[in-house]
Amino acid sequence: MQVDERGVHKSKHYHAVYEQPNGNVHVAAVSDEERAQPPVPTGMTIHLLPKRQNATLMDKRVGHPEEAVDYLGIPMLSPNYSFGLGVPPPGEATSDADLIAQIRSEYRDPMPIVKATQTSRDGQLKSIAAITVIARRYTIELAGIENIEGANCYHLVLHPSREPQRFRLRDLWIDVENYQTRRLLAANNFTNSQVPWLVTFADIEGARYIESEVAQGPVGVGAHRYEHAQISFENVTAAKRPSAPFDSTFMTSENILSEPLL
Repeated sequence: MQVDERGVHKSKHYHAVYEQPNGNVHVAAVSDEERAQPPVPTGMTIHLLPKRQNATLMDKRVGHPEEAVDYLGIPMLSPNYSFGLGVPPPGEATSDADLIAQIRSEYRDPMPIVKATQTSRDGQLKSIAAITVIARRYTIELAGIENIEGANCYHLVLHPSREPQRFRLRDLWIDVENYQTRRLLAANNFTNSQVPWLVTFADIEGARYIESEVAQGPVGVGAHRYEHAQISFENVTAAKRPSAPFDSTFMTSENILSEPLL
């Protein structure tokens, strides 16, 4: 995790374990830097609360806020978060039969199996399904072909058809050779961020993982404002699950940095 605050570059490194079968993430709440040098309170903020008839008129903060222990929050993040790019969530259809049943149910296939069988016996062209799109998420346009780190990529611009806070993809760069996602631009990345983030992917032993996520504007967290913010996944390797889970004593919902549920 890297940030710039008032022109000063800062970084924190955390250790985490991602369980691919169930998607669980376990993270050590205390960074390497905190272990090496435990934080010491360095500032004080005074709140001036003028009142009139017992009603608070304003909350004016005076003083310099103390140094943040976790700049953006404790990163409870998955290295292969899909951003809604076609990875089925747990519990969805996995077999061919289940997938066909799910598609028929979702798109309300109007042709029952009995009628389809009768139609095929009559010698007419067999209809597998009649599909009507009723819940399109995006309108997509091709902006051109661009070179991303030596690879030609289709640049797709996505316009959400509904719920823009939920459907956050805005740009995709897709490799023209293998159709892998090289980069994407997401709006409102993370649950406590209100700026777009540029996400870059990398191949690690044949699997696709997030390499970095970089804020495209200043990020505010509490009393702190960071001119630059970046999350990177480093040293991603296969490993056994720890026999003892990481200590979560210092973790609360308020200080966790996480992705929205898809």
